[in-house]
Amino acid sequence: MAQNPVYDLKNNVGGGVSLKPGTSLSGSSASNGDWIDCATLEGPVHGEFGVGSATGSPTSFSIACKLQEASDSSGTGSQDLATQTTLALTADKTRGMVRGIRTMQYVRCVATPTFSGGSSPTQSVVGHVMGQKQRY
Repeated sequence: MAQNPVYDLKNNVGGGVSLKPGTSLSGSSASNGDWIDCATLEGPVHGEFGVGSATGSPTSFSIACKLQEASDSSGTGSQDLATQTTLALTADKTRGMVRGIRTMQYVRCVATPTFSGGSSPTQSVVGHVMGQKQRY
């Protein structure tokens, strides 16, 4: 029996790690991931984000997660994906997904922290870009 392509994740999902595991967020500066070549993907792209445990005892935090696209791996013409869902992670050890439609070849994950209270709080983050491989 032939495998249904929707369930064949190993052979039908492409992408890569944009924000490496353990990337540390602090202050309020965005962390920009590596550009992932999406030339072999079709349809929408997805950004899967996850956070670890905050350090420095913040009273609260929020990590705004989004996808950006560019025409090359140097970030030429980079911009936020025009059509994408929004995601804010506000608790330790949580994950979430952003979905967007790309118009350029390269996509990356971007995570921007906001902390309240604490002593030099930090938060770890990871971000993956993925989508469906083209079928010929």
